[in-house]
Amino acid sequence: MKQRRRHVKPKQKFVERVLEFTIESMDSMGQGVAKIDNKPCFIPKTLPGEEGKAILTKASKGVMFARLASLDITADNREEAACKHFESCPGCHYLHTDYQSELLYKHQALDNHLKRLTAPVPVVKVVPAEERLGYRNRIQLHYRHKYIGMIDGVTNNVLEIPTCLAIDERLKVAFDELYDDRSWTEEHEGHGHCELYLTEEGVSVEWDQPYSHGGFSQVNEAMNRVLKEAVLNELKDDAVSTLLDLFSGEGNLSDPVVESNDAIDRVMVDYAPDRVKHESLSFIHLDLFSETSLRAFKARCEHKQFDVILVDPPRKGFTDLALWVKALKPKKLIYVSCNAATMVRDLQQLTGKFTIDQVSLIDLFPGTYHYETLVSVSFE
Repeated sequence: MKQRRRHVKPKQKFVERVLEFTIESMDSMGQGVAKIDNKPCFIPKTLPGEEGKAILTKASKGVMFARLASLDITADNREEAACKHFESCPGCHYLHTDYQSELLYKHQALDNHLKRLTAPVPVVKVVPAEERLGYRNRIQLHYRHKYIGMIDGVTNNVLEIPTCLAIDERLKVAFDELYDDRSWTEEHEGHGHCELYLTEEGVSVEWDQPYSHGGFSQVNEAMNRVLKEAVLNELKDDAVSTLLDLFSGEGNLSDPVVESNDAIDRVMVDYAPDRVKHESLSFIHLDLFSETSLRAFKARCEHKQFDVILVDPPRKGFTDLALWVKALKPKKLIYVSCNAATMVRDLQQLTGKFTIDQVSLIDLFPGTYHYETLVSVSFE
């Protein structure tokens, strides 16, 4: 019997299309949002009130994405970007407007996330960056053949950024060498990535290693000091004898706390295979995303409760937060996050009686849609 050939529906070819738009609002990723064909259309490098034309780059069920082509009406708060790469570079998102407007859009984005919480939320305290440019002490660049820079999310090509204004001046010599002397292509063929970052010894250049291979550190030293001070201030009036620092790294956020009060018994927890030999009562090497992490922690830690839990997870958040809080019964929780969406998701799972005492937006990443949020929670 002859088999029937299966009919395969031909894949629809993407049709480039010119769109006329009016930007109604900003989304949480620094993109202007227009309504086109009754669908939201996201257009980077635009501002509310602007009208013009854009090129459709992607469309899926119920949503569209486009790239700015031209503006017919510009917003009053539009400025010419200081960086000449801005219009095409995906690294920065807000350099086409003034800094106060950038902070306003970030504040609105955070407020929209916080609306999902059922507990009363205090007014957000916004802490501006000290410098808008020249602050990054770490940058990851992608290379393909002889080209090195940022990856264009639409074309998937490398966009070279030889005059990037975001990087710390101390990285400039090593950064410039990548563009002035292409001899690195002899050892690094094809494609990969290169990371430049500051260390106590100087500038380190790593090729094709995982991000933060030399140890994670905040990219903005000045604002990291502000963040550490904010954590310390949340605890200065509390009687704290035990502190649990989850996703501790080297103790960036909790060091000032124990330095201000050497009577505090601190336990740090993080996934750090290179520190296993140095594991002690004050540091536990543990994968906090493992299903058995809480059980393993309780078996290895002498404390059954903690006065304070400090948590600073990666962007994906910490879905087991509520389990740890319920098990260890802290008086206070301090949650520091670089992703407000996952932070709110985790806080929604908390049970029992608690009060959100403080919410701070600390701008560690000016020029971009990223920021740090600090939330302080007290339990009854």
